[in-house]
Amino acid sequence: MFTPKKVNVKNMFEIDEATARKMIKTAEETRVNTFPERNKGYVVSALTKKGNIYPGISYGSDTETLTMHSEMTALAHAAIHGEFEIIAITGPNCHICKQLIYENGLRSGIDIMIICEDDGKIKQFPISSVMPYPWPEKPRT
Repeated sequence: MFTPKKVNVKNMFEIDEATARKMIKTAEETRVNTFPERNKGYVVSALTKKGNIYPGISYGSDTETLTMHSEMTALAHAAIHGEFEIIAITGPNCHICKQLIYENGLRSGIDIMIICEDDGKIKQFPISSVMPYPWPEKPRT
């Protein structure tokens, strides 16, 4: 069973390799559901503080402006289930999605970990490390 391990005062969590690989596998298994073309799109999965993994898929629109990125649908998927404390999400992520992930972490007080696989090795880093000029700097009230 997954138990998050707090690693510093910034409310950041280290994700063990087995959980990180499970997140990546969960995301990849949902690629078949990308829209409008199956198996042609982006996928991620988000890990909540409760240990649940919620996949997200890209959902395209012919107008492109209405396209939903996989990070958007993963965060919404977790929210639909009443979970807003995201501690990790798979990447890499575009800059729009980095902003969305950052804002989620800003509201929850959690520095969300980005989980990637590079040459077969799991890498993880906090969203704050790729947001040199974050906006906003504090949650809106």
